[in-house]
Amino acid sequence: MKTLILILISLMLIGCVQKNQSNDPEVPQAIPDDHTSQNALDWYGSYSGLLPCASCEGIKTTLVLNANGSYSLTLNYLGESEPNTFETQGSFSWNEAGNTITLENKEAPNQYYVGENYIAKLDMEGNRVTGDLANMYILQKD
Repeated sequence: MKTLILILISLMLIGCVQKNQSNDPEVPQAIPDDHTSQNALDWYGSYSGLLPCASCEGIKTTLVLNANGSYSLTLNYLGESEPNTFETQGSFSWNEAGNTITLENKEAPNQYYVGENYIAKLDMEGNRVTGDLANMYILQKD
């Protein structure tokens, strides 16, 4: 008799566990978040800021991202003799995660992390710059 009671209790517990794992609408299910910078932000537009420079006062930078995947980059090296302004145009591509762009026709570092109303220039390995200078690598949306 004790064995029968233990078996019944075990079956009831197994039934409860299986019910909680069902597709019961009352049981909250994890919802995948497919939002990325590429598909959820108004990323196209003009970004500007002053990037650090090892041999000059700073690099006044303007990067225009167009909705068709093209870009225009203007770099003005402050305190340098002429010519100190360089312009590059081309196309850019998104990484698989949809949060970083790579400027084609441009030598590394040529990647930028895309955030809401800003982009962050990435280092040579494609990582965010950290430490005291991290904020100096941010271009704000105009």
